[in-house]
Amino acid sequence: MSLRLVQVVLPRGKQDELAEALGDIDSDRSWTVETSEDHQVTNIVTRADQCEDLIEALSDRFEGTERFRVTLQAAEATYPKLPEPEDLDDEPKDKDDPDKLKPLIGRVSREELEEDLIYDGKVTRLFVTMTALSTVVACVGLMKDQPAIVIGAMVIAPLLGPNMALALGTTLGDIKLIKRSLVANGVGIGSALVMSAIVGVIANVNSESAEFAARASVDFYDIPLALAAGAAGSLAATTGAASTLVGVMVAVALLPPTAACGMLAGSGDWKAAFGAFQMLMINVVGINLAATGVFLLQGIRPNTWWDAERARSASRRALIVWAGLLAVLTALVFIW
Repeated sequence: MSLRLVQVVLPRGKQDELAEALGDIDSDRSWTVETSEDHQVTNIVTRADQCEDLIEALSDRFEGTERFRVTLQAAEATYPKLPEPEDLDDEPKDKDDPDKLKPLIGRVSREELEEDLIYDGKVTRLFVTMTALSTVVACVGLMKDQPAIVIGAMVIAPLLGPNMALALGTTLGDIKLIKRSLVANGVGIGSALVMSAIVGVIANVNSESAEFAARASVDFYDIPLALAAGAAGSLAATTGAASTLVGVMVAVALLPPTAACGMLAGSGDWKAAFGAFQMLMINVVGINLAATGVFLLQGIRPNTWWDAERARSASRRALIVWAGLLAVLTALVFIW
């Protein structure tokens, strides 16, 4: 697990309270710099999977204190090395809070995860531009029947972010994030469908080519693939293993089946277009179902008990909805 440098800004004279909040953290892993006459900055070196508990302890002690702020920075290494983390056991993280279990695998803090994914759930100029460019790449790859070009559209993967943000929003019960993510998904998929449908109307679409056939034909094996890749993507997000996401982008590509659906519909081949739409929906549902489950297993929870109850309710509803949709899509695979 990677390292983090935690910077804590406090008014001067709070050293004793800060020492109590830091608890068992060794004094040689923290140092204070008095940056002005009225406040000070304390630097703490710790592991990424220990940041959330540290931030909660600091927040409980200093919330409402003037100029209080905590900032996280990635640290490549430190010397002397930090003590090895204790082995995880099956005991709850907090015996006074049985619902707060240890993560399945060590993860980054909730604050860091939110910062990484919240932006992905917004409709921004960059998101719209990347969706348009990815659609162009996917359409060209499908028309030329070139897998390498289609993989390029997969790696751009603008639609993966809103779905990960949606799963995080349902896990945290964050209605604002859920709405933003749904809008981003709608804008992304809708714009890609419209663009590719226009291409399908004006171009000669060969629906029997290998790349089109691969997106228009769905079988049972696409379902565990979507679930496994969605779980891997959310696990990569929670552990900070960004390099893993490239494989996830390719495994559960959202843009190529969207482009294939639009182009096939534009050309009038509605049966093949429905097959591509099935693949798109299986990937979307699989990503959200698996990601929500992994976020829960990783112990992603709001930091207040009233938000936690709302989050549990939202997570349960989301899991039921996604599981129900997956059951319907699975039935369609065998019927269609």
